[in-house]
Amino acid sequence: MNPHQPWSRRRFSKAVVFAQCLLASGTLTLPLACTTTKKSKSDPPLDAAQQETLSWAMDELIPASHDMPSASQVGGVAYIMTLIEELPELAPLFEGLIARIDEASRYQFSKMGSPERVTVLKALEEQHPDVFKVLKDFTYESYYTNESVFPLIGYEPHPTGSTGPKMEPFDDALLDRVKQSAPFYTKI
Repeated sequence: MNPHQPWSRRRFSKAVVFAQCLLASGTLTLPLACTTTKKSKSDPPLDAAQQETLSWAMDELIPASHDMPSASQVGGVAYIMTLIEELPELAPLFEGLIARIDEASRYQFSKMGSPERVTVLKALEEQHPDVFKVLKDFTYESYYTNESVFPLIGYEPHPTGSTGPKMEPFDDALLDRVKQSAPFYTKI
């Protein structure tokens, strides 16, 4: 059969069944990139619904507290969108992640209560740890590299080559108890 000839319905059906058998046996795995659809350059990397799902998921990992903002409140989704624009090869990771969340929640993730969203994310972590790791790692990165979070967690950035934070002088009295106690080792 000529490989350049258009596929017949029968040939296509056989290929689909064969691929399903390979997938079921674990012989063949499809990368998350298969979930990618073609978009024009003017389209945002993730549509509004995908961004909403991502925002809710990020906020379940880092929710707002009485004195700390949530991941989305410090621009977590905007951070991801900028990354995807700069590195388009990341788009399939996030599209696949969001597709898994949407499928597991029957496309109701943003309408669920927090306990239900946490249940969906825990299932994702157990069933697809590599996909969950994308969410976790990029959520943490977006949050803890945000300059508005630095003072809230007591972090003082010091550029390379600077003297760094000022340290208090060491108090030798802190070692008095240790110096006076018996050795915790056997002399050989």
